[in-house]
Amino acid sequence: MWALELRQVYKSFGGLLALAGVDLKVPLGERRALVGPNGAGKSTLFRVAGGESWPDRGEVLLFGRRVTGLPPHRLAQMGLARTFQVASLFPEKDVWEHVVLASLAFHPLSRRPLPRRLGTLEDQALEVLERVGLSQRARTRVAALSYGEQRLVELAMALAQKPRLLLLDEPLAGLAEEERERVKGILQALPREITVLLIEHDLDFAYGFADRVTVLHQGQVLREGLPEEVRRDPQVIEVYVGKDQEADVAFPSPSSPHTGPALLEVRGLRAGYGQGEVLRGVDLEVRPGEAVGILGRNGMGKTTLLSALMGFLPAQGEILLEGKIVPPGTLGRAQAGLALVPQGRQPIPGLSVEEELLLALRPGRWTLETIYELFPRLKERRHAPSTVLSGGEQQMLAIARALLRNPKLLLLDEPTEGLSPLLVKTIQEVLRELSRQGESLLLAEQNATFALGLVQRVYIMEKGQIVECTEAAYLRREPKRLRMWMG
Repeated sequence: MWALELRQVYKSFGGLLALAGVDLKVPLGERRALVGPNGAGKSTLFRVAGGESWPDRGEVLLFGRRVTGLPPHRLAQMGLARTFQVASLFPEKDVWEHVVLASLAFHPLSRRPLPRRLGTLEDQALEVLERVGLSQRARTRVAALSYGEQRLVELAMALAQKPRLLLLDEPLAGLAEEERERVKGILQALPREITVLLIEHDLDFAYGFADRVTVLHQGQVLREGLPEEVRRDPQVIEVYVGKDQEADVAFPSPSSPHTGPALLEVRGLRAGYGQGEVLRGVDLEVRPGEAVGILGRNGMGKTTLLSALMGFLPAQGEILLEGKIVPPGTLGRAQAGLALVPQGRQPIPGLSVEEELLLALRPGRWTLETIYELFPRLKERRHAPSTVLSGGEQQMLAIARALLRNPKLLLLDEPTEGLSPLLVKTIQEVLRELSRQGESLLLAEQNATFALGLVQRVYIMEKGQIVECTEAAYLRREPKRLRMWMG
């Protein structure tokens, strides 16, 4: 019996054929990796397997039972649990409440009024949180967690359901090295009673973890086999990494640093969540036409810094744009000339690609036509719902939305998160082109190789403070200096 079986599954969105006759069989107890370039159909396959989308044609079987068309909660009751590419949690709720909620779906209490004390469920939730390393954060509001910790909460919720089949959509994306190692250990220690199917762009981990690997390309199975066989396959290398593999490591030097008065000045910035202070007196500046990187391990305050700059969080200190104090609030900051490409991309449900772009459009040199020249793929997909784009396409859309506001300064939060190596190169070339055209960029990024091939100057964050400011060229020459802070 197969844990999961797909038979000639087709799925289209508008004129796009996302899955084109996929056959997939995952035996009980197997660890299977699903890899392929962005836009290959991996997340669509998960949505069909998990009951979120119905196939246009074909069948889905779970543990030998035909489940085509059953909703997600029915599949969950049969033993399927999954995590998502972008965590979707309740920011005002505590960590342990999320895990209890996940457990409650399979508990008799779910059909009766809840007692004041959940007893065993709370104990079970704490046990799961201990497994993922979050027991000390059990009573912490999710809004106060780093992005990597939020991903761990989602994994804990899936494990709390005691699944027989676990679908993991890029479980390592957005995690710092210490968190990545923790998640790897958790997944490798899962009992064989749990069948695992995972999507992951970290090929070293995917090939090391999996018993077998399935490669998707353009909605079809390109290759399936043992990890080492797939790793060496020339077709897989070409479609997943691209022909010019050396471009991953041989970045050209960025342009020379800019001089002159600062476009953005930040002085003594303090911000946090509730009573918890995250930023502890941050000072930085960005000059006109300059690309500046903010590097640091996950949880060091990079996303909080960009959120505070955009007015999403109350903050103390001074933020000046072109020498003037920026107005309060997100709308005021946007009108002053700041635009953010958020972590997680955040497409707008119910809108097409072009509708999102038109919604963002403001007068200036960036128009719909110039955006389509920069991102031809978005022009091809302009009538498709934005929520069904691949991760790479959604990242292009997020950058395009921000550019159409014609900002004075573009803030980017982890733009390479969850992208294949080929898409990382594409995004880097786009940002290089923006820099060549004179756009001012402030980039928060964990991928140091990517950032150092793009920016002129770097600020390194550690525990909510700037601990070093230096030229990117220096860190390229002295990688040991960077590893001292990045781990």
